[in-house]
This record gives sequence, C-alpha cells and structure tokens, in this order.
Amino acid sequence: MISLFQRNWYTEVRRSEKKLLKAKTSYVDTHREAVAHLLVDVHSFIIKEALWEEQRSLEPISARNYIVSPLIGSEAYFSSGPALKEVGTFLKDPLAVALFSETVKGFIQAETFLLSERGYGSEDEYTNKWSEFYRGSCRYYSNLDRVTENWYEHVGESKRTGNLFVRFKTQSLFELGEGQYLLTGNLSDSFHEVSVSLRLDGSIVKSADGVILRSPDIICREATSFLTNLVSINLRGIPKKELASILGKGQGCVHMIDLVSDCAQILETLLLGNNTIIC
Repeated sequence: MISLFQRNWYTEVRRSEKKLLKAKTSYVDTHREAVAHLLVDVHSFIIKEALWEEQRSLEPISARNYIVSPLIGSEAYFSSGPALKEVGTFLKDPLAVALFSETVKGFIQAETFLLSERGYGSEDEYTNKWSEFYRGSCRYYSNLDRVTENWYEHVGESKRTGNLFVRFKTQSLFELGEGQYLLTGNLSDSFHEVSVSLRLDGSIVKSADGVILRSPDIICREATSFLTNLVSINLRGIPKKELASILGKGQGCVHMIDLVSDCAQILETLLLGNNTIIC
C-alpha cells in the first residue's frame, strides 16, 4: 500500500477580547497550505474581520494575505451562503470557500456554549429551538422519539471559557496496485467522531465501511448502514446532493455525508480521464 495524497483540516473557535469570538480553519495537504480567519461579535455573529492566508501552493502565490471584504458585515450563521459564494468570486479559489464555510460551521457549533450571549434563557430553550429547526435533517433529529440522551447530556456542560469548539478532519488516498485504491476519512470534534473507509476500482466504489465512535445519541450510529449504498457508485464528480440521497438524507448522518464528500473531492482533483490517479 502506497500513500498518494493527504489533506488535513483544523477548525478552532475561541473567545476573544471585547465581546468577540475568533475562529480559524487551517488546511494542509500534499500540495497546499492555507488558513481562513474570522472575527465576529459574540452576540450577533456579525463578521468584523475576515482574513485569507496562503503559505504553499503548486501555483504561484500572488499575495500571502487577503482581507476578504465580501464577508465583512455578514452573519457567520446559516444565512452566510450568499456571502460565501462571493468569496469564490473575490479570491477565485474554491478552497477558500470551503475553509471559510468550515469556520462558519464552527461558530454554529460553538453556540452551544453561548446561551446568554445569543439570547437563550436556558439549555431547554436552546435544545427545543434546534429540535424544531433541524427536525428531519439527520438520524438524530428524524427520530427524536427514540433518542435516549438529550444534547446537553451528551455535551456535559453549557458554559466554556477560552476554547469553545475544535474540529479535526483528515482524508487520505492510498494506491493498492492494479488500479485499486483506498480512500479513508476521519472527523473528530467536540461533539462527534466519524470514520469512513472506501475501497475503489479507479473511481468506482467496490466496498464501503465506517463507524461513528462518538455521537449525541446511540441512534446516530445506525446511519453507517447506508455506506453500503455506495458500492458500484462512481465517486468522481458526484454532486453532494446525490451523495446525501445515497447516504440516507434525513435518516443519515450529515457529518458522514460531509466526510464522504471530502473524500470524493480528492478524486476530482487527482484523477485523469482514464481513472488513473496522478500525484
């Protein structure tokens, strides 16, 4: 087995001075290295500063640092989609969109520990809001009648100082010989831990396996059964919406779907037209 390519992501959200939150997503792969930084108001999540750094690339780097003005003044929350699309136009780099998107997701996750700042009167109020907002979106929120552990029982607390949320993601590609490959993906954050393993013939899935090691409730782990639906699927260029459908949609795990999508992106980058990997 020969290692061909790796990509690693690290997202961190921390309290800062003067009622601010700072977050970053650092990214390192075999060819590139970059960081997306955001500074937001702790109450409104309005973005005060947005910075893009690039340290390493196969292409010439025209500037090491960019102030990303399209994001400033927008909300680092579910409504950020249009502003994130502008980032793609502004920086002409899909990776920047992905890293800023991951950073916004970090703020959304960190809200768990910002109840008073975000206007929630109690843990129950926050939990009830999310149960309604996310109803039907994943295995957990589609089966609330079967859930045995509520959100804060899983998390263990509703107040943190300093560091609020961290997330590690990694995807790796290995050559097995004779056109066979292995794609692996791992996610570990403050609330979840997910792992997937995909054996490929070119870009066609021959076998798929995975495990959810840590989750809000044991019911989430049932979502791994959908991984077998990937067998015979061509992962190259597959839209994320199609992947979500294959992996159970509202009965699946959004983090597992994201992880498989991250793995599939490696193939889009490295595969030639004849399904041969280039590195």
